[in-house]
Amino acid sequence: MAHFLVEYRELGAAELREAKRGEHIAYRKGFGTAMPLTGPLLDEDERPVGSVIIIEAEDMDAARAAALADPYVAAGVLELVSVRRYRIAAMKPPSAG
Repeated sequence: MAHFLVEYRELGAAELREAKRGEHIAYRKGFGTAMPLTGPLLDEDERPVGSVIIIEAEDMDAARAAALADPYVAAGVLELVSVRRYRIAAMKPPSAG
């Protein structure tokens, strides 16, 4: 299995974001350890402007299909920007604070 870095752009659909949040989180949690990193990209005011995930998949097609299957994409909350092959060289948990 390979890792892929997936980037999404926020489309400004705040009501849809809230309505689909539970489905979106459940979808991402469903990947378990096959998604070692996920989180929003934020602007200067801490508002989401996109999202980044690292996902483990069989190949580029499988990673792209998984990225497009996120409920936020189907609802028009996020738009897929890119899917790129990624190698995790080191990981450590974020510091508290």
